[in-house]
Amino acid sequence: MVTRTTIGRLEHIALPGLGVLRVEAKLDTGAYRSALHYQKLRIRRVGEEKRLVVVFQMGGQRKTKVFKTFKRVTVKSSNGEKSRRYLISTSVRLGAHRVRTQFTLFDRSDMRYQVLLGRKFLRGRFVVDVSGKHLLG
Repeated sequence: MVTRTTIGRLEHIALPGLGVLRVEAKLDTGAYRSALHYQKLRIRRVGEEKRLVVVFQMGGQRKTKVFKTFKRVTVKSSNGEKSRRYLISTSVRLGAHRVRTQFTLFDRSDMRYQVLLGRKFLRGRFVVDVSGKHLLG
């Protein structure tokens, strides 16, 4: 039997690939993919080959993040609306766990949490206790 770590509906995580040492994330078992808040997102061409990259700032961060590997996906929201979003891959540190996962980039400025962790991140690793918060400290 696989042992899964119990986590709360809110947890503090780090995103080392983005230079974020601590941010509060909401765990959402209803969301398939994880989502990350962005500001000032744009697509640029760089280098001699004029390769496309996605460039953005995470909310509250001054440093610009550049991802050379990304794609566009269609995401259906909880109210049924479909939208096209950029999808990136980066590491998440949650307690003693380090997991590489995918995030869609989405303007979450009207939402309380900058980071949403979905089922794809949770699957096979974690169980969410919705009555708890910050169970990993």
